[in-house]
Amino acid sequence: MPFLLLMPSYNQAHFIKEAVDSVLAQDDPDWELWILDNSSDTTPQVMAEYTDPRIHFIHEPKRMDPGTCLNEMLRMAVGEHFSYIHTDNRLLPNYVSAFREALNRHPMALAYCDQFGIDDQGGGRKYRKRPPVFSLPRLFSWDSLGAPFAATTKLAGAVGGFSADDLADDVYFALKADGLGPRIHVAKALVEYRCHGGSRAESLGMQAVAQAIYSSVVKVYRARNPQLPDPFEGTLPGIHRHVKRAFAQARMLASTLLASTAADAPIWIDGTGPASFWLALACESLGRRPRGFRAKRPGMLLGLPVRELSEPLESHERSLRPRSEAGDASSLSQDWTQSLRWVLRGLPPTDQALKRYPATIMCSLLAPFHRQHPGGPVAVVGQGPLAAYLAYGIETIATLPVAGLLNGPGILGLPGLAEADATSWVVPGNESAASGITWRTKNPL
Repeated sequence: MPFLLLMPSYNQAHFIKEAVDSVLAQDDPDWELWILDNSSDTTPQVMAEYTDPRIHFIHEPKRMDPGTCLNEMLRMAVGEHFSYIHTDNRLLPNYVSAFREALNRHPMALAYCDQFGIDDQGGGRKYRKRPPVFSLPRLFSWDSLGAPFAATTKLAGAVGGFSADDLADDVYFALKADGLGPRIHVAKALVEYRCHGGSRAESLGMQAVAQAIYSSVVKVYRARNPQLPDPFEGTLPGIHRHVKRAFAQARMLASTLLASTAADAPIWIDGTGPASFWLALACESLGRRPRGFRAKRPGMLLGLPVRELSEPLESHERSLRPRSEAGDASSLSQDWTQSLRWVLRGLPPTDQALKRYPATIMCSLLAPFHRQHPGGPVAVVGQGPLAAYLAYGIETIATLPVAGLLNGPGILGLPGLAEADATSWVVPGNESAASGITWRTKNPL
């Protein structure tokens, strides 16, 4: 039976010809390409040039999400195997043959491959190896398994197809498929994956993508068969290790930066990412609570104001950057002397723990709470860096409001609360402190 290549299409006329030509170049000719197009550009005119009967092009002017497009194509097409492909990528000639061989091993298989990354011009080719095994904590995070992949149509039926409500429709499919069949890694690059400003990941920004995938993670986690292994079982020690290391690094960095800042100068922290959070928390622990953060978009974070980055500081105010830039003396996080100080304290020489959300750590911390959360604001029960990190994740990834810290002192701009009209999330290790939603997995640690 033909191998089904399913391509949702929206305003990618400048890339789709390369994608279709790469399908025509497959060394296994037994395929069908199905394109459901919602474009308002010249995509229909581009596709009118193709007369190969294996290409099925359907133009529907009404905008549809990719998940709906994929489900429609799965309904219309007939085959045992399919792959979700993008209009801006190029398949290598062995894409169909390699995936067909992998999927023939099991009737409920899902297969994924390595890839070459390319830029918007098709250059800058760089090999990207994907994990030979996706652990459950990684699978249930935003560093998850998504397109490019291929699967059996039988698996698609068991999963219920693609979600029409989730931005991360490919990840949602892979999460729902867990436990139904094997995940098979094809240890070779089968596709050239294009990164460009018009892609969803680039246009939305990485934090928005992380939020979208995390939302899918929680949705699947809530409905997961209790007979399956819990994805977050055994992850608590890793959470504690990460928080301890990141806070220790941040305190050393903050100490260095504050040493060259006047003792009475109000300080602001540039950015709102993880490195900025850790630097703000470390400054507060050293007796210098920041006035707030500075970023491209104003707002609030952890009870502190976020000022527009372009807004000038007063003459007596100072801003601290968590990461250095060329010629910048306001941060030493990439300076070799700072790295040496970290090493001498038994810490890693780089600031990897500071500068990013570790996907498995943050999702492992948030999801066991969020699975039980009835909605509304959150009051965090607990103290210290882990309570602060939980509050930060609640606001920036779970996108829930944090009311404050219950039965303890506040942090940064969040108040300490004697009582709260909010759902309480009890920080791991503080379960005896108060009642509320506690961090737990379905299978006890």
